[in-house]
Amino acid sequence: MLTSKWLSRCAPLVLLTFCITCNSSQSAKKPALAASSANQASPGQQVAAQPPISQPAALQKPVQTQEQQNITYAKNPGRFVKQQPSEVPFNITDPKTAQEHFNVAVNDDHQNQLYKAIEEYQKALELQPNWALAHFRMAQDYQKRGHTDEAIVHWTLATKYDPQFYPAYDLLSAAYAREGNLKKAIEAYSPMLNYPPARMPANYQLGLWYVQLGDAAQARRHLEAYRELALNSKSVEIQSDRFQKATKELQKLKE
Repeated sequence: MLTSKWLSRCAPLVLLTFCITCNSSQSAKKPALAASSANQASPGQQVAAQPPISQPAALQKPVQTQEQQNITYAKNPGRFVKQQPSEVPFNITDPKTAQEHFNVAVNDDHQNQLYKAIEEYQKALELQPNWALAHFRMAQDYQKRGHTDEAIVHWTLATKYDPQFYPAYDLLSAAYAREGNLKKAIEAYSPMLNYPPARMPANYQLGLWYVQLGDAAQARRHLEAYRELALNSKSVEIQSDRFQKATKELQKLKE
């Protein structure tokens, strides 16, 4: 009897304790659910865009003004610093090989010591007689000193040892032309016709020399060959002064 009364009195207290406990656990879960629902948007909702992460100042590219972008060397040469080339120190004091003598000669050329350069080119050629470039450069030094005959000898040897040394033909024939010997100039320049890259300028120059000699037939042959090569090249040659000159000379020859 006492037990029944005790249970009837304690039952409401146990039930109240249980309800308080449940309410506390539900309250603890609500913040977590709120955070989860904030991160997961429902299908009908749009997630607000997150602001872009800005780069550190050190990684951001400097913004150039329109004035800075328009600066060019052609318009503003004073804004650009010209870097002076550094010369490599020359240290050959006792040349023994052909290459070393050649290098000393080139250095003497840069110092405008032409006679010393000629001596060194000669020593290089004694060791390597068929060196076309050494003959060519020594001929240039002879020409600068006014020794045209010696220059002609070495330009001739340069073309002998290197038949496609085009600048040697140019200077050799020009030396003859300056002396008024156009026949020798033509003879020296004609081998250029054997090489396709040189045919266009060779025909042009030969045509003009034949005009000076009064040989109309040869002049027309070479000038027409030049014009045909120029037109077939589809290059800016047809806009050049020499193309215009060749055209005028051909018109005169046809009159």
